Amino acid sequence: MLITGQVAAQEIVPQGYFLQDSVKIGEELPYALWARYPKDLDVVFPDSLYDFSPFELDRKVYFPTVTDSLLSLDSVVYYLSTFEIDTVQYLTLPVFIINEYDSTTRYTTPDSVILDQVITTLPDSAAVIVNTAYQKVPLAFNYPYFTVGAILLAIIVLVTYLVFGQRINRYIKVYRLQRRHRRFIKTFDEALAREPVAVEHTLSLWKNYLEKLLAQPFAKLTTKEIIALTGDEKLGQQLQLTDRYIYGGEQNDGVRNAFEELLLYAIDRFNEKTQEIKHG
Repeated sequence: MLITGQVAAQEIVPQGYFLQDSVKIGEELPYALWARYPKDLDVVFPDSLYDFSPFELDRKVYFPTVTDSLLSLDSVVYYLSTFEIDTVQYLTLPVFIINEYDSTTRYTTPDSVILDQVITTLPDSAAVIVNTAYQKVPLAFNYPYFTVGAILLAIIVLVTYLVFGQRINRYIKVYRLQRRHRRFIKTFDEALAREPVAVEHTLSLWKNYLEKLLAQPFAKLTTKEIIALTGDEKLGQQLQLTDRYIYGGEQNDGVRNAFEELLLYAIDRFNEKTQEIKHG
């Protein structure tokens, strides 16, 4: 059954393309992604934690799975924006085929979109309108007053930054941390709600989040190395349980409880990091 699933996964070719040919900087750009696959396979699309570079994800719209006697069809539209200035920008996205003990990745063919530079073309000729009526000429611009005002404004901005700059920077860091944390909680809960739980995919979500949160290479570390890094034996027990499920083929109902403990660990580290920034 596993070999059959792997062969079927190799035959899956996801399709992805932009729904318009050009885009302006900061403008919302729809990108459609869909895949048709044997209905007994478990296929996962990129979520909000995926890196869509050179684009940024604004929102996404999932469509219900359509299934017949043999195949299922999943589709989603990602609404992206770009702030890069390259004239032509490319994007290719993966879909993840979840097997019993591992996962397989299949990518779409790269699609491109042209950046609209919004260059105004001047006409070859212009009609000249003659007006001999009296026109009131505005007074000359008062440059001395403008200069004094600009200097005062610069001083106010500088003093404000010196007094409140660190507080503002801490607020911005905490805000970004909270936004990323909310996205992680939502994605992790969705992964735990799947039946059965895609253990390797869910563990990867957890490791990638902690790597960004704590600036430690969690995604590249083994369970033994994570225990040595954190010194947390309880955490190690939960990770060892997931390892036995992934590599040992154990059918252990406790893997969902293990992930709930891992989620609590991530929440505790988030709270510690938030307090560290606020009082740093």
